Amino acid sequence: MIDKISGSLNDQEENIDAQAFLKLINQFQHARSGWDELDDFVICVYSQDVTDNDAVVLLDESAVIKAKLDSVQIDLDEALANFPETRWNEFVELEEVKPYSFYLEERRKTVKDRLPVEMERLINVLSVNGIKAWEQQQQQLLAKLKIPIGPDGEEQGVSIGQAMNRAMYAEDRSHRKKAAGAIAETCEAHAEDFATALNRIAGFRLDVYEQRGWNNVLKEAVEQNRIQEESIQALMKSIDGNKDLYRAYFQRKVALTGLDEISWFDLETPTFASEKKIDYAAAKDIIIKQFHQFSEKLGQFAERAFEEGWIETENRPDKAGGGFCASMPLSKESRIFMTYRENYQDVVTLAHEFGHAYHNYILQEEPAFAQQKGTSVAESASTFLENLVLDAAIEHTEDEKEKLALLEVKIKDGLKYVVSVPNMFRFEQEFYTRRKHGQLTVEEINNLIKDVESDFYGGIIEGSAPYKWMYISHFYSADKPFYNIPYTIGYLFSNGIYSLAKEATGDFQEKYDELLRNSGRMTVEQLAQNYLDADVTKPEFWNASQQALKEAIEEYLRLTEQYIE
Repeated sequence: MIDKISGSLNDQEENIDAQAFLKLINQFQHARSGWDELDDFVICVYSQDVTDNDAVVLLDESAVIKAKLDSVQIDLDEALANFPETRWNEFVELEEVKPYSFYLEERRKTVKDRLPVEMERLINVLSVNGIKAWEQQQQQLLAKLKIPIGPDGEEQGVSIGQAMNRAMYAEDRSHRKKAAGAIAETCEAHAEDFATALNRIAGFRLDVYEQRGWNNVLKEAVEQNRIQEESIQALMKSIDGNKDLYRAYFQRKVALTGLDEISWFDLETPTFASEKKIDYAAAKDIIIKQFHQFSEKLGQFAERAFEEGWIETENRPDKAGGGFCASMPLSKESRIFMTYRENYQDVVTLAHEFGHAYHNYILQEEPAFAQQKGTSVAESASTFLENLVLDAAIEHTEDEKEKLALLEVKIKDGLKYVVSVPNMFRFEQEFYTRRKHGQLTVEEINNLIKDVESDFYGGIIEGSAPYKWMYISHFYSADKPFYNIPYTIGYLFSNGIYSLAKEATGDFQEKYDELLRNSGRMTVEQLAQNYLDADVTKPEFWNASQQALKEAIEEYLRLTEQYIE
């Protein structure tokens, strides 16, 4: 089908027949949805066993198909650009086209910033064994990385995900310290390979940007996220303005430990651990109950996902770390992947991934082009449901230490988006600036991490994790440059929605669904203006979106005052 569509597009003359063109667009949308479903399915297969070499082969084959689709997209973009202006205005007003006219207008504008069609097609072909191959190389290197520290302290090779979990969450600090040391030693031994991959990915991307005449390395990222750079600058400014309060939280954690200083592996360790073990059945009940309280539609969706087995949660070796939600647009389903360890943080993670699944569910009734949402907005529904589940638990908890444990979950999650992710964004910006002048050594990359971390954590922690650039896979994304900051945008944008939801009466659930439905046809600025009556190009919106986090920190500081010696 892909080759047929490409041939038909090439056969089109400048005087394009609108109905024939519409037919080609519909065929391409179907092909695009088919690849989306195929690729997400293959990712699920690989993630459930990262040692499965057959799955790696399938990932390669999927990348080849994607390159062909990208080439057809280039042909389609060229046809959009060549559409005569008067006939174009008539075309986008067709009833069948209106639902995705935003996407077509966006592509028509974007193509004018690209190279001639043959050069763009060549870039796509070369990317399979270029930037995308380096991305896969990092994935495979990471999958093979074995850290010599077992779950009970014995020497055995475990995955980086398992080792990180032990380094951050083991109750015994000596075990955390040992795991952190093993991670550092193992990373140091393999750092050159990862540095090569990171340098090559950035180098390939910068070469493409140079050929296109792009001077701003953020150009592609802001386009993908459908947000103005001015809005990102306002966001970063507002975060910096709250830096002292965020530092105060970590300073309180230091005081509560009784240690003179803490290290990076202490930052996420609960100071007030919940005594409760929440088994999977209980997590299911919590999710369904809270979702139903917001809307029957959301609650019924969650029931269906559990009943039909859309969720993979088993804790086992050789499974990929982290969590994600895979979209199956043709089947109109989703799959949730995570590891469940019977704590409230994982209940929150489950709610987060359900947010993605529900967003998919709303969008899967729309044409494929209208489902193409910006990455940052994609994180909004997930954060919204996190808040829904976690705030309910905090509100209904009477035990003070249990409340402090839940507050830590909320605060830790929020600080990830307003401290950790912005730090990584600054790291990437500086890395790309320096990469323009040549490859960076392992030591230089480590120093960049240390510099951005010390700017915030200076005087609080005794040492950073200089090799984190190796195992944060977002740095290696071939298709999504600067694939960290969208999470902060989505987190804060979602907080704005959530604040409105708490104050709203009546049919807010319908308004919320409508916002999600239009996330594929509006910019972040337009969504904020239409549904939140807000201007995201100004720091005021982002400041207000941090208010709930600031209040949680202030409550935590107040409640923990009595525990300071």
